[in-house]
Amino acid sequence: MSQPALPRTRRAVVVATAVLAAVGAAATLPAASAHAAPSVTLRQDFDGDGYEDLAVAAPDGDVDGRHQAGYVAVLYGDASGLSAGSRKVYSQASTGVPGTPEAYDHFGSRLTEADLDGDGFTDLVVEASGEEWVQDGNARHGNHTVLWGGPGGFASGKVLPAVGSGSWQAGQIVAGDFNGDGHQDLVGPGGGPVRFGPFGRDGVPASTQSGAPLVDGDMYQLATVAGDADGDGITDLVTMSRSYDWDDDHEYGYYLNYVRGSRDGLRPPVILKDAQGEHLDPQNATLALGDLNGDRRADLVMGGYALRIVYGTPNGPAAATPQVITQDTPGVPGVQEGTDDFGSALSVGDVDGDGYGDVLAGIPHEDFGGLQDAGTFAVVPGGPDGPTGAGTKVLSQNSADVPGTAENGDLFGGNVHLVDGNGDGRAEPVVAATEEDAVAGAVWVFRSGSDGVTAKGSFAFGPRALGMAPPEGARLGASFPR
Repeated sequence: MSQPALPRTRRAVVVATAVLAAVGAAATLPAASAHAAPSVTLRQDFDGDGYEDLAVAAPDGDVDGRHQAGYVAVLYGDASGLSAGSRKVYSQASTGVPGTPEAYDHFGSRLTEADLDGDGFTDLVVEASGEEWVQDGNARHGNHTVLWGGPGGFASGKVLPAVGSGSWQAGQIVAGDFNGDGHQDLVGPGGGPVRFGPFGRDGVPASTQSGAPLVDGDMYQLATVAGDADGDGITDLVTMSRSYDWDDDHEYGYYLNYVRGSRDGLRPPVILKDAQGEHLDPQNATLALGDLNGDRRADLVMGGYALRIVYGTPNGPAAATPQVITQDTPGVPGVQEGTDDFGSALSVGDVDGDGYGDVLAGIPHEDFGGLQDAGTFAVVPGGPDGPTGAGTKVLSQNSADVPGTAENGDLFGGNVHLVDGNGDGRAEPVVAATEEDAVAGAVWVFRSGSDGVTAKGSFAFGPRALGMAPPEGARLGASFPR
């Protein structure tokens, strides 16, 4: 069923990190250089074969004639990397998946990955923002289904029990090890209690933490990303919030908050401030956390107009003026324009295998070659001092060896993700254009090497290649796991 409209904001797109430091039992170490501590990545290995897998949703896709019922596609990795031939599609019509596809369920509205039951297989939490259901006699709107990982992929699932007694159950769920016990935990939607793992196959957590606000009580929560910002081996959160009401200038107050993980769970939020003691205005930012300088602390990246970076310290994100990288920074191709939305989609991971996290930044409104809003993406390398802009690569659909042709309004780069599909310790960029082909959406998988991203060997797929039709309006690529 259709979901109610959320309060309007300037933009609250959130992309969580692909580099989470010490987030639990499912974490593994990729290859690292001799001079840098390796990043630690949350495995996306749904079938347990040692290779990461790619999950991507089409929340507005039709299933069995039900308009916008939604589905999730998975490309399974192997020694040769991701390929469209390894695909499987999961929906509420699939064997083992709870529920029934209905119009406007939007199965796949958001995706969250974590090994919830601790069996070594990554599980996938799938939001259906429009689902109508009943629990404990109360009508509910929106739910979250866990697809349990296992040999061969997903074979069964379970709808997570509702949080509280309220009707609205849709919203972002964030995973991490928030108490440092080696099990994956969940928080959300909308804050709510922290649910500590391991989870039973009935969806019930081992324990919960109530009274764990992620923002001040008089603020509206817009975004949440997870990572170990202080390097203590326990997952922390950074949240973005805003006031409910306008100020005298008809502007909202926007804030960034640091929510520290501890052995006792999540601590109260602390407003992030700069070196002058002023709160860090996120400037309507997209957020990501990842280790950009190899010190085993997740650094905060904000995007949307430019990349703004605040580095992790033993006390969390540094009280400092953010480092700024724009398209006018030396080494970054292009020209900075306010409407390009540089970094409006973000992911962080080690693309070139040197032990430093790199920033994958979508630039969906980039104009070029007489085209408007065709879109590009950039990979900005990290290093011992973090990213400087040097060595940045920018690709579009018109770049050599990239499938397809750039067109007006494609919004290529509108969503991005990183996944190591061949297990070589280098994350491959995955880029979506949800407006491609009459909003059918399409996804491009690139390759990576010691020199970073390369278009050679890249491939693309849309709903039709997944065997899903009619594809128009499916918005494939609208959701990647976070």
